[in-house]
Amino acid sequence: MVEIVSIAVPPFPIFIEGNITTYEKGTNHPDRSDLEYFDIILVRKGRLCLTEDNKEFIINKNEMFILLPFKHHFSTIPTEEDTEFYWLHFYTNSYYTEEGQPRKLESTIPIPALHFHNHSYTLHLQKQCRLVDYDEIYKKIDQLLAATTKENKDLSFWDIQISFFSLINLLESQGMAKDSGYIISEKVAQYIRDHYNQPITSTILAKEFNVHENTIAKYMKKFYKVTALEYLNTYRLEQARILLLKTDNPIQTVAEQCGFSFGPYFSSAFKKTYGISPLNYRKRHMGREK
Repeated sequence: MVEIVSIAVPPFPIFIEGNITTYEKGTNHPDRSDLEYFDIILVRKGRLCLTEDNKEFIINKNEMFILLPFKHHFSTIPTEEDTEFYWLHFYTNSYYTEEGQPRKLESTIPIPALHFHNHSYTLHLQKQCRLVDYDEIYKKIDQLLAATTKENKDLSFWDIQISFFSLINLLESQGMAKDSGYIISEKVAQYIRDHYNQPITSTILAKEFNVHENTIAKYMKKFYKVTALEYLNTYRLEQARILLLKTDNPIQTVAEQCGFSFGPYFSSAFKKTYGISPLNYRKRHMGREK
């Protein structure tokens, strides 16, 4: 089973350092267990035999492998031939998982909804995979390393990070055929975000995506840990919370703008979620609460 490393974004991963290393035949990879960052290894020549937390891996030519923070890794056996590989270290304090399937993760950083381009994202990288676009990948890495290993005052921190983001985007697509259930759950979630202020039911979603209601519920529970209607209710309440702070619209108007046709139900659901009524929430955060 191919393991998938899923990382919640934002915050964005930050590139720390990298280089290309050559091992002669018989060389051992360092024994480490206290690294605070991710280590991406891309073998350009030969192969590496590594063990991470008692699990053995063989990384062949033109393959990528990811070592996780704080896990114990070392050479399973010394290199059996001359081996050349890139290593790239990046750091994030975001939530991440390593599982047999991609996980949709929610960022812990609040995402404003004023503009449609603002939303959370989950970065998915295969633990180990064969590189499809290795020529382009190696070219990007060489450019990135040239910017970091040579003194160049014209290149800023952000220039380097942008170059790294471009590389990560390419690495994410390598051999990554997303699970059909994951794709459906993403589409359902996006549909909800786009139409939350309109009537949405399980029947409407099933008709929209030509998928049975139970199948949608199964996929949403699998990847989002909630049903589609639970996701809808949570998203509507979050949009209502934002409108309470950004407008002076009456509570009933805010409820209707966010898809709640019955004001008392909206107030009850809001209080259950946030521990305070919509009116008192507005007063508290607008400095009008006595």
